[in-house]
Amino acid sequence: MNQRLERLLVWGGFDKPDVRIVVRNQIYVSLGTSLVIMLVTLFSRWSFAYLAGAMLALVNFWTLARVVQSLVHDRSKGPYLLFVIFMGKMTLSGLVLWWLIGVERVPHWGLIAGLGTVVVNITATGLVQLGKK
Repeated sequence: MNQRLERLLVWGGFDKPDVRIVVRNQIYVSLGTSLVIMLVTLFSRWSFAYLAGAMLALVNFWTLARVVQSLVHDRSKGPYLLFVIFMGKMTLSGLVLWWLIGVERVPHWGLIAGLGTVVVNITATGLVQLGKK
């Protein structure tokens, strides 16, 4: 499973092994915890809110990692490109959150917990990498 995901990440443009590790772990944390929570809560509305938050966090994290990695290689258009992509991501994320909270009325704590998978991933990956050095 790791090898398939590594190939997918290389194909997706993640050249740096350290970036691939963090993105791979985010995929595992987002999808793994979502699956476990959905099975434990028997597909409750809260678990779908968690899944939505985790998927939104995963897409945002994937995009951010991809952009930052590409900016390291091409610094000439860096600040402008980063600003445009950041504003686009924030606009789309805001619209998705507005739809989820305002229209669908998903449980907000489930959504917040799903969005928090990024914090869990970065903390765990950082501690593991720190332990290896």
